Amino acid sequence: MSKIIQKVLFMGSKHLGLRVLKEIHTLFPNTLIGAMTIDDTNDTRTALDDFEKVSNDTGLPLYVVKNKKHAQEIIRNLQPELCLVVGWYWLINRETLEIPTHGFIGIHNSLLPKYRGTSPLIWAMINGEEEVGFSLFTFTTGMDDGPIWAQGIVKVENDDYISDVLKKLEEKVVEVVRKKYFAILEGTIIPVDQQHELATYCTQRFPDDGNINWNLPALYIYNCIRAQSTPYPGAFTWFRFKYCCRWKARLFQHDYYGIRGQVAKIDTDGVYVICGDHRAIFLEEVEVDGKKGKANEFIQSISTNLSQTIASRIVTG
Repeated sequence: MSKIIQKVLFMGSKHLGLRVLKEIHTLFPNTLIGAMTIDDTNDTRTALDDFEKVSNDTGLPLYVVKNKKHAQEIIRNLQPELCLVVGWYWLINRETLEIPTHGFIGIHNSLLPKYRGTSPLIWAMINGEEEVGFSLFTFTTGMDDGPIWAQGIVKVENDDYISDVLKKLEEKVVEVVRKKYFAILEGTIIPVDQQHELATYCTQRFPDDGNINWNLPALYIYNCIRAQSTPYPGAFTWFRFKYCCRWKARLFQHDYYGIRGQVAKIDTDGVYVICGDHRAIFLEEVEVDGKKGKANEFIQSISTNLSQTIASRIVTG
């Protein structure tokens, strides 16, 4: 058996990163030489205050880095044997990857080699995957192509939104870390090379990518709404010259004929909108001009037509 790794530097952010840090500190506090995070207070998902509290409560050194160069300097000064990464949003260059003797191991929210790249969970939900997961893998200079140490799988229910799936994944990540962390430190598990021929890739997503195309099938639009809801900016459309986010919806299981994007019916709990396959989406919760509420509170006429661009049709009534 090889020598147990004694010097681990944690690198991460957000709530998941915080939970993993707490877990490995509880399991083997003496192996941690510090935690590195970023100042992400402009992000609504920030957990920086909680990272600082953990540091104050435990005495674990916390490094809040300013940029990539600052992070590289700290890693070089600390000379960790292993860097464990959960929720890091900066690319790590080859020079930095070579500093720890046992490299960098981190989380990617997909079942590699599927969905390499950015926003993998969003793309998986948009594509209607019934199971998603995460991979604990070794970082390389390639795109998420390093050997895999462990994976976890969760089921996506038909009415799950991305916040529901993120919670499931978080619990699974903590469970797997709890089971596998010491085995990684002592070298009793060996990572497995990916089947590169099975790889698929994800492009970076931008805010405008959430713009709903009502010509597409209802199921695809429904998945887009679920995949981009809280904590993300939300799928959106244009209504009455106003930017309108969609937060909650469900599928209508019967054919519904009409113009794509047209509001076909207004109900007590929301509105029905025609999609490209003669099916409809029932919109329940929306946000218009920063105000959230039931869709029927904002959309009150079946002469309304939702659009990918600023509406050209003035709503009357």
